Amino acid sequence: MSVNGLPKSGGSSTRWYALLALVFSGIVIAGCPVEPDPDPDPEPIPVLPVSTSPGLNVEITKVVIPEDLRPLVSFTITDDAGELIPLRELTDARFAIAYLDPDPGDGGVAGYISYITRTRVSSTGEEVLQFTTDSARLAGLTQIVDGTLTYKFADAIPEDYLVTASHQVAGQFRRLFPVDEVTYPANAVLPFRPDGGTEVATRELVTTESCNQCHTRLSAHGTRREVQYCIMCHSTGSLDDEGVSIDFADMVHKIHQGSGLPSVLAGEPYIVQGADFSHVTFPQPVQNCAVCHGDAPQGEVHMTNPTIEGCASCHDRTWFGDPLGTPEGFTNHIAGQQVDNSLCALCHTPTAPGPAPIMEAHRLATNSPLAPGLAFTVNETTTAETETGVAVTINFTAANGAGEPYTDLTAMTTVAATLAYPVSDYQTSVRETINAGNAVNNGDGTFSYTFTRQAPLGSTDTFAVAMDGRLNFDNNGTTVTQGTSSNGRMIFTADGSEPVERRQIVDNEKCNVCHSDLRLHGSLRVGVEYCVMCHNPNGTDISRRPAEMLPPETINFKDMVHQIHRGADLETDYTVFGFGSTPFDFTHIGFPGDLRNCEICHVEGSYELPLAEEVMPTVISDGETIISEKLPERAACTSCHDSLITEVHAILATEPNTRVESCSTCHDSSAEFAVIDVHNMGP
Repeated sequence: MSVNGLPKSGGSSTRWYALLALVFSGIVIAGCPVEPDPDPDPEPIPVLPVSTSPGLNVEITKVVIPEDLRPLVSFTITDDAGELIPLRELTDARFAIAYLDPDPGDGGVAGYISYITRTRVSSTGEEVLQFTTDSARLAGLTQIVDGTLTYKFADAIPEDYLVTASHQVAGQFRRLFPVDEVTYPANAVLPFRPDGGTEVATRELVTTESCNQCHTRLSAHGTRREVQYCIMCHSTGSLDDEGVSIDFADMVHKIHQGSGLPSVLAGEPYIVQGADFSHVTFPQPVQNCAVCHGDAPQGEVHMTNPTIEGCASCHDRTWFGDPLGTPEGFTNHIAGQQVDNSLCALCHTPTAPGPAPIMEAHRLATNSPLAPGLAFTVNETTTAETETGVAVTINFTAANGAGEPYTDLTAMTTVAATLAYPVSDYQTSVRETINAGNAVNNGDGTFSYTFTRQAPLGSTDTFAVAMDGRLNFDNNGTTVTQGTSSNGRMIFTADGSEPVERRQIVDNEKCNVCHSDLRLHGSLRVGVEYCVMCHNPNGTDISRRPAEMLPPETINFKDMVHQIHRGADLETDYTVFGFGSTPFDFTHIGFPGDLRNCEICHVEGSYELPLAEEVMPTVISDGETIISEKLPERAACTSCHDSLITEVHAILATEPNTRVESCSTCHDSSAEFAVIDVHNMGP
């Protein structure tokens, strides 16, 4: 007799004690193979030791389609030390399998068609088809003699599958590491041909690395992180629960267009699986196709093989059908009806001389070959003491895109210069307009201008000057405004001492990973180094905020950018009034990356505590009276972590009499709650 499967005391228990020893040591024997083993004396399944290293790395090594048509996948799972992981540590395993359509139709682009499907019933009662993963999951796994694993699909593929077609299998996995109880996810993909052929076609129009430039670590449906996995289910014919296409190209183009999608502008929201993407604002011009497609092996397909499906995903109010049946709100395709994709490339060539070159259609007007260009260089600064201060004169050049200097300032519609100080952490700035009446034309391609605002006498600070401007040009009959490409920033001192540059906190190149070519205020101002001259700790929107909307809001660069990027996750409102007293409510912004990763924007270590001694508090005043003041470390942290409890926590960490912040006691790089640790994104 036994109780709960164990022998009673006094029974023959040697083998049960041995089994219990294995169980309580964390070792269990792997399950039996899915199919019976014909060998009457099979080699035993290995019992792998308890893992000692974290991480999860998966490699699919082979796929076989046997007679029962249930694919058999061979793969390995290893930790970060390269050691095999026992099967018992996997908490999830799912596989998908698809073939690359060998005949996508006239002029089409081949896409994956999944063998694993399911149907859903929409709210209107219609059945919708969806591609999905196999249903066996953990039950399909077996750890075999050499420690590797196999997965046997529960679902069979069709008998008439094309054995010579290119296929792809992909899997998603989770491992619970018993030492730290952290779950590690991984994806794996293997293109193959069932007949063993080595010429395997793939679809690689976009790479995960391109997505992760903005998304930090692309993740959907829990642990799906690889584009090659995404496109196996998100392919032509797959629909969400309400019948909306979730084809990857169609869906991603529309999501990135977001608030600028023609259908959204016409009042029709773009909703997929219950999520409304109509508010999305792409952080750079959507015409820049290369930001997503640029480094992919087949990233030029949209240029060399344009299709109705691809183009209409962005231009979703263009009608390619019979002009007699044009739906309301649609615009007819200029070349008339297109029954398939076979003629698209005749007109839509990558570049000229085709009648409608794709590159030209997606080129920003300011990047037109007709755009003259405008770049400023401050060649020299000179200072002269007066009774009331120090007069600052700049000698500058304004040049076109070819580097040739403009000889007349009237070629520009706007020219201005900014003087700001101290460079260590700006407190004061002034921007003054320059024109032919107040500048000196030196006759050699340079101009001189003396600021009316003077620097203080006796100052040992480092000062900065920078310039901006714009001009109009004719772009094939359309007047276009072009801004500054270089602000010509220069630092100097009034007393002749060596100027000291500001510490670097943010990298312009990191900004431009998402923003492409970040220019603000009408394309006038370029680069963080110029932004912080005006967006300093004393800066507010008081000059543009309506009186009934006071008190003003800070526009200090640190506070402002943190709050803008935090956007929809803020607990308090952040609305700034700009030019023309226009309100900009940033609480709808959805940041595409992971805000725990400070180095998306920051240079390494610049965000660690304690902050540099020269960093100033964020001050909000009405011009005469200080309304509020936040010490630097509190201001930095609470601009993202803006809850009341965090504010109180930061206040309590400040000595009120000496105004010394003690945040670094717990949060410096060596402390228990170091910034870099509490922002750890995990696996």
